[in-house]
Amino acid sequence: MPRQSAFDMKLPTEYSGGKTADQEYTGQNNMTIREQLDAHVKEKYGIDPEILPFSKEDYGVYRHPDTGKWFAVFIVKERSAFGLPGSGEAEVVSFKIRDRMLSDFLMQQPGYLRGFPASNWNWTSAVLDGAIPFEDICRWVDESYAATKTKTKNKRTPLPKIEQSRKDG
Repeated sequence: MPRQSAFDMKLPTEYSGGKTADQEYTGQNNMTIREQLDAHVKEKYGIDPEILPFSKEDYGVYRHPDTGKWFAVFIVKERSAFGLPGSGEAEVVSFKIRDRMLSDFLMQQPGYLRGFPASNWNWTSAVLDGAIPFEDICRWVDESYAATKTKTKNKRTPLPKIEQSRKDG
């Protein structure tokens, strides 16, 4: 029997809080996962998403206030653009993960994809369909925020002058 991909298998209900992955997941107050993430980032970091002006796609970007680097990107596209089965649109959030082995491990789990739109190893995407617990997505977004912050600059500290007791001559 050929091996099924993670997206061809039916997910157990414990992954999605009693709902199948095909149903839209909503949390408290009937908010979508994206709305919950917007609230989480706004509360924790005081950042609102920047909506990019593309006519065919729906992109929302979170930029780190210190560096201007993206630490999370929301993308809504046709499921086929992400290599997902079925028809209609899918929403994903991409985030930066510093550990390559962790990133590769996540790619093998249900609901995770190679980073989109950049397929660099350090960007990972999560499909926002309820297959991944909200707390896990928040943890990855927080990790991405930390990965894009300003690195401590190596300031030069002058060495103390050492007087030489050596006599010339």
